[in-house]
Amino acid sequence: MKWPISVILIFILSFTNAQEKLSETLNYKDVTYKIKDTAQQKLDIYLPQKTNKKSPVLVFVHGGGWAQGDKELRDDYYLSDFVLRFVKQGYAVVSINYTLLNEKTHFPTPIEDTKEAIRWIRANAEIYNFDSDNIGIWGASAGSQIGMIAAYTDDSQFSENTKFPNYLAKVNYFIDYFGPSDMNKLFRTEAPGFVIFIFKLIFPKIYDIRNKLVFGFTGYDVKEEKDDAINLLNVYSPITYVSNSSVPTLMIHGTKDKIVPYSQSEILKESLDKNNVKNELISIKKGDHGLNKDADHELMFEKTFNFVKENTNGF
Repeated sequence: MKWPISVILIFILSFTNAQEKLSETLNYKDVTYKIKDTAQQKLDIYLPQKTNKKSPVLVFVHGGGWAQGDKELRDDYYLSDFVLRFVKQGYAVVSINYTLLNEKTHFPTPIEDTKEAIRWIRANAEIYNFDSDNIGIWGASAGSQIGMIAAYTDDSQFSENTKFPNYLAKVNYFIDYFGPSDMNKLFRTEAPGFVIFIFKLIFPKIYDIRNKLVFGFTGYDVKEEKDDAINLLNVYSPITYVSNSSVPTLMIHGTKDKIVPYSQSEILKESLDKNNVKNELISIKKGDHGLNKDADHELMFEKTFNFVKENTNGF
């Protein structure tokens, strides 16, 4: 029996697509990059096919509201497709875990973890064929806030406990997917009392979550220690560290984001513009937080890839 050419082509394409899974591209899983006391922080490494050329590195910092989330990139997640396409273009992608916040663990530990991961990449560049001169950070949601501070601060900041003091934590650029830039505005810590009262009355659950997040960040109760909480939230706001030496930044944000309002990217862009930092804000019309549904993913990837390529030296 002879099969029609069209059927054969469909079979071949289906088989090829079945192989296009990020999980099957994973080269190294659960690699420990930091040990503090008994806690270990791990990362996953996705490498392109072996070549004589060193691979530029994208460090992916996951979201999850600072208290949850994981480095694992599921095959059904659109960002996994983005990562796979970067790997096919010769980039190495390193997805990291970081310390999650709880009643006893607060900032700046997640920032310290991220900077340590970058140093670890440089310390192990020869093993994995990483290009130490071409490293960028790509953050999503909470991961953007963490990654931005890591990208915008110098080597002396949030680095007291590093195990790799001879390696730099600097990066070439930052990619911000729907991340917060001003934590006090995000948490409305400086809103008038009557506004907070109405907010608590109408949205009691969100009010409670907000208070827990502020405590998770700072270790202060915003109801009892408001000034202390505000001061520390300024310390952990990315815009605090924007200067004329900040790295180029790409922002992608949905205009209907109810978790991290679109205005957070507008605030960041205004600060970057004032400091003459190369940047671009891509607005996803009617996009919600995460941009999982009804977002133009092809546009997002195109803008992201072009930005990375423009800021990768000699590749």
